[in-house]
Amino acid sequence: MAHLTELQIETIKSHMMHSEDVLKIKFRAKNTEFDTISVSHNEVADYEKKGFSTVRSSVRKTTLSRKKDHGVQFEDDVWCMFYKLGFRIMNSDENLVVQWGPNKEDTQQLDVVAVGDDAIFVVECKAALSSVSHSFKTELNKMEQYMYGITESLRQIYGKEKRVKFLFATRNYRVNDEDTARMANAGIFHLNDNSYNYISNLIKSYKESVIYQFYGLMFKDELINTEEIKIPVLRGKMGERNYYIFSIEPSTLLKIGFVLHRTRVNDSMAPTYQRLLVPSRLKGITKFIDGGGYFPNSIIINFGSANDKLKVKFTSIKTETDSQSEFGFLRIPNAYGIAYIIDGQHRVYGYAQSQHKEDSTIPVVAFEDMESEEQLKIFMEINENQKAVSPSLRLDLEEDLYWKSSRLDSRMKALRSSIIKSLAANSNNVLYNRISVGEDPSLLAFKPFDTALGRSGLIPKATSTQWTGDTDICIYNTNETDTDKAMKDSRKRITQFIDGGYNIADAIMTEEVKQDYLFSNRATFAFIALLGSLHTYLIKINTINPQSSIPERIAAIEPYIKHLAFSLNELSDEENRTIKGVLGQGADTFWLRSYQNIINRKFSEYAPEELLEWKETQDQSLQQEGAERKADIKKQLRVLLFDRLEMVYGSKWMNNIAILRNTVEGRIIKEYGDNDDFDMSEYDWKDYLEISEYREVIDKNFSYHEFEEVFAINIGLAFKSKKDKLGWMSLISEPKGKKSSALTRSDLNRLELINTHLANFIDA
Repeated sequence: MAHLTELQIETIKSHMMHSEDVLKIKFRAKNTEFDTISVSHNEVADYEKKGFSTVRSSVRKTTLSRKKDHGVQFEDDVWCMFYKLGFRIMNSDENLVVQWGPNKEDTQQLDVVAVGDDAIFVVECKAALSSVSHSFKTELNKMEQYMYGITESLRQIYGKEKRVKFLFATRNYRVNDEDTARMANAGIFHLNDNSYNYISNLIKSYKESVIYQFYGLMFKDELINTEEIKIPVLRGKMGERNYYIFSIEPSTLLKIGFVLHRTRVNDSMAPTYQRLLVPSRLKGITKFIDGGGYFPNSIIINFGSANDKLKVKFTSIKTETDSQSEFGFLRIPNAYGIAYIIDGQHRVYGYAQSQHKEDSTIPVVAFEDMESEEQLKIFMEINENQKAVSPSLRLDLEEDLYWKSSRLDSRMKALRSSIIKSLAANSNNVLYNRISVGEDPSLLAFKPFDTALGRSGLIPKATSTQWTGDTDICIYNTNETDTDKAMKDSRKRITQFIDGGYNIADAIMTEEVKQDYLFSNRATFAFIALLGSLHTYLIKINTINPQSSIPERIAAIEPYIKHLAFSLNELSDEENRTIKGVLGQGADTFWLRSYQNIINRKFSEYAPEELLEWKETQDQSLQQEGAERKADIKKQLRVLLFDRLEMVYGSKWMNNIAILRNTVEGRIIKEYGDNDDFDMSEYDWKDYLEISEYREVIDKNFSYHEFEEVFAINIGLAFKSKKDKLGWMSLISEPKGKKSSALTRSDLNRLELINTHLANFIDA
């Protein structure tokens, strides 16, 4: 197109801010959820009709505010993101219009424009109020049409050497694969919910250093300039792999370096394993460097690019005759994001704000084209001996660590990890963006999904070398010899099955109920384990079989999940309090049994054994009967224990338990001794013996026939060792910290056996 006229340039500049003080004021206005305005008192009514509410009133003015429209809010959020990134030339309003073609009508309004030292960013923003699928074919057609002209116009104003990057920003939109591919081919960066959140987290962690990682993300594998970086190096060999040892200026490494954080934004750039920086630690490192400090240990990096033109090149100048090492020069393309930092990102970014980033050099050990598994292994080995990798990140990394493992049980760990990430990553899934994966914080934690999948029966159980349990109930072909194929097929099918179950519930549950009983960490285990339980049940009654398709399996569970969803919508206040009130270690199981019980009420044939046992533990009459049996047994124990001691030791039987008596009497004094009328003679210490103390005495004397004949009780379990023969005592003891342990009907029957056995010796 023709060059802009002076008038056009001035018009564009009139909608751009170049003053930092003005930018600060604009940032404060945009960095809030509300539009605020001060008007004269007689104008208040007019603004209230527009949705404004009074905030405060002074003598002359009234201040009003209203929540921003979601579209305006998103544009403001993106604008503020660039401000926080350090850009200080930006558009002042939404009225910036730029000529992109020769015709008068060839103009385009631009939502966000940010001009930096090296690049200009142009952003088109699209936001929806809630998550929705949409095709942006029309918008992308138009964007591709005006990109070249806009680039030329902005370069005319701000410098022809600047690169211009176009971003298509979306919030709450599920963008189809066709649009995603089109943006990638056109060089448009898709700033979706994931990448916006990632950059926001980078800003928090990297502070002023964030611009390096941001440019690496925007211009990955693009040349900074055509001048190669030439560095003297020592090349060595580890096994079959070459490595290079050299020193480099931090300012150079910052530009070509890239940290592959464990985030959905970087999923396509394997391997990903890094954690975000700790801001306080970064600040401390900069202070340490500027104070004269240094780090003698090496940064570990890997040079890797799919573009052959961006490969490093080594030229030998001298080979050591007594060593495999050789000196030479390494020519490194001056390109963004080609040096993956495996270890040492805090040290590298500590130099970003240091006064020594240009005049210092840091030691580096560099590998080339290292496979993802090797990079991950190095990262794990280094960090296992330094700051521990968080449990959440470790679970996330298991896919890469164990996918190709020779151990069956390890591969199943990898499969669980991969399924969870598939559930979170696919924009068509109900759980899209709801699960915290790697460095991506979200509503639901990773671990409950891992635990639930491990117990669901959907994935087979295994030792290191063989499958265990019933593999026919799993969605995994244990007969497939191509393990990669079996894993990928299982991941796809289990993901579809779980998503299908969530879809059914999501369509029925009210928003309030979903937050408690579908999209909460306590509900995660219960719901996924329930899907597995229903799947097992339907396999066993031949409603579905191992050859059934996933749609057939989803259709089979649909009536059960629908009933659960409708029932949870209609829970009484008391039922709500009961379920939500269960916290701690047993909460996962209690929620699962509650879900199963709701389904069992309508579909009585669905009655897993563990549910029936649980229902018995909720039967208060059964629990009361069990408590009475335990009390009877304890009374019998009191009589029989001392009777048997006297039979074995005669009149000296008290000597055998003197220490125990002192212990119990000490406990009585500690509990009741502060009472004014306390008299030890009124307390019979035998009444205060605990079951564990009965067992201690019985165990000590079990070799005597008089003890074994009474206290060895067969309750239908193992009955060989002394431990087996005294196992019944665990049934009448109370767990520490609990008032009582819940009993099943089987437990009650065993208590009756114990009671009858002991009663025979009492009567004798």
